Amino acid sequence: MCIVTSKKKSKQNIRRFLVDTNLFIAAIKNPKKETTSLKLLLDLIDNINISLIGNEFLIMEMKKYAQIFESKQGKEILKKLIDNTEVLDVDEKFLRLCKLYFPEDELIDIYHAATCLQHNGVLITNDRHFDKINDEKIIEVLSISKAIEEFEI
Repeated sequence: MCIVTSKKKSKQNIRRFLVDTNLFIAAIKNPKKETTSLKLLLDLIDNINISLIGNEFLIMEMKKYAQIFESKQGKEILKKLIDNTEVLDVDEKFLRLCKLYFPEDELIDIYHAATCLQHNGVLITNDRHFDKINDEKIIEVLSISKAIEEFEI
């Protein structure tokens, strides 16, 4: 008898995360080394209690860095990330609100913050541009090391 289990994510108790590109880069830049960042990223992808969210700019950035740090493992992780990330649109009002917390030339960071705000996501990043919006409790931001600690990696 064969028992089939489903990794289908129920809506109950699901946390939503947006993985910034600096975690992706930390995970793929040294393909021969299994870093803690890589373990975190794979846990986020595989954890049935986590839903990954993103936007078109996040996917575009990750594809760019997968080419820069080209490796078989990087391509596989990128595919898993894209397959497991819900790419969401962002309403203009959330962009306008988040724009107040960033330098004007940080459009992609504004999109990431607005995606988290609109869709109740937690941002995982080491980018200091998000400190102000986190300090003001507009969105929740976890550093990579804090996420590693929280997920007991």
